[in-house]
Amino acid sequence: MMTGGRGLSDLSVRRPYLAAVMSFLIVIAGIGALWGIEVRELPDVDRPIVSVRANYPGASPTTVDAEVSSLVEGAVARVAGVEAVRTSSEEGNFRMRVEFGPDRDLANAANDVREAVSRVEPRLPDGVEDLFVVKSEEDADPIVDVAVWSDSRSIDELTRLVEEAIATEFTAVDGVAEVILFGDRQRVLRVEVKPDRLAAFGLSIGEVAEVLRNAQFDVPVGSFASGPIEVLVRADATVAEPQRIEDLLMRDRVRLGDVADVYFGLATPDSVARLDRRLVVSL
Repeated sequence: MMTGGRGLSDLSVRRPYLAAVMSFLIVIAGIGALWGIEVRELPDVDRPIVSVRANYPGASPTTVDAEVSSLVEGAVARVAGVEAVRTSSEEGNFRMRVEFGPDRDLANAANDVREAVSRVEPRLPDGVEDLFVVKSEEDADPIVDVAVWSDSRSIDELTRLVEEAIATEFTAVDGVAEVILFGDRQRVLRVEVKPDRLAAFGLSIGEVAEVLRNAQFDVPVGSFASGPIEVLVRADATVAEPQRIEDLLMRDRVRLGDVADVYFGLATPDSVARLDRRLVVSL
């Protein structure tokens, strides 16, 4: 009687092509099973991660931690589903990473964090700016780089166009967590104080800052009602032009223009982006 092993060996010797085809089919079945099998023990889990960032220009890391980071962290830590909060306080800014459980929806988690941050925002110092919440997963990386340039627009006009018309469209795309700009330049009103003039009038830089801080742009003064008609009244006190800034009164008859030069210019760049030797705004 022929055994099964000997019969298979005898068949392979007598019909080698059939044996080769059978072996090849077994290999194909194994590869198909390898790619088609469902992974149960080590699934690919994207943990919901939400980032919170803000700038506090001029503040030391200790000040940022005590007056900003601790307040935001205390509010965010009470959000349902938070498993870990990591905060980094640096000079002039702080970054916070909020990690949720895998069963938490990322969009809902980000909305809850925004609500928590908005509740403590009125308690933050006046100098805190650019406070925002960003949805980002643990393995999220930049996937698209876009460069924008113009031969007719200045860099500040191009920056405004990108922020208002392009970046907002990308942000609205499903799956996009954040759009970051590089090489952008804002148009700002600069006040260049002359120390010798300031000393000649016996004034301090603090007084200059106070005058600028108290400059009114648009003041609500109430409303006027007559029967069913109600009209809101605002006092137009705009001082956005350099000449009107220079006319601000410092003390007695001393104007701000007597101790400083006021003009429009570009903000100090935080980053510079170039493509083919031309300045661009990169997204």
